[in-house]
Amino acid sequence: MNVLKSIALIAATALIPAFGFAQGAAPATGTGATAPASTPAPAKSAKATEREQKRAARFAAADKNGDGALTQAEADAAGMKRVSKNFAAIDANKDGKVTREEYAAYKKAHKGEHHGHKATATPAPAAPAAPVTPAK
Repeated sequence: MNVLKSIALIAATALIPAFGFAQGAAPATGTGATAPASTPAPAKSAKATEREQKRAARFAAADKNGDGALTQAEADAAGMKRVSKNFAAIDANKDGKVTREEYAAYKKAHKGEHHGHKATATPAPAAPAAPVTPAK
């Protein structure tokens, strides 16, 4: 019987490190275990930040009444051609105004379609040709 207890004790001792490792890697579920740290999102480049600041300033300058949104007339007067041309599509809630959030969502959904270029999808691969069998 002592041999059996010794084997059980050795087996249990061998499993303890594996059990501890598995618990450390488990996501936090309120049991005290900690989740692994996530990788932070990459920071915007200085150029991207500068472009965003210029867009914000242009939007603010076009917003003549200072309500945080552009009407069709404000976009036209500011020479914001893309907003003017696509105003109805950008105005997601159809309130007659385009907010910066609506414009950002539109730009994200239509990325690559400005300046007369259409976003190009990767063409589907062509179907393989049927094998030619010689006539008898």
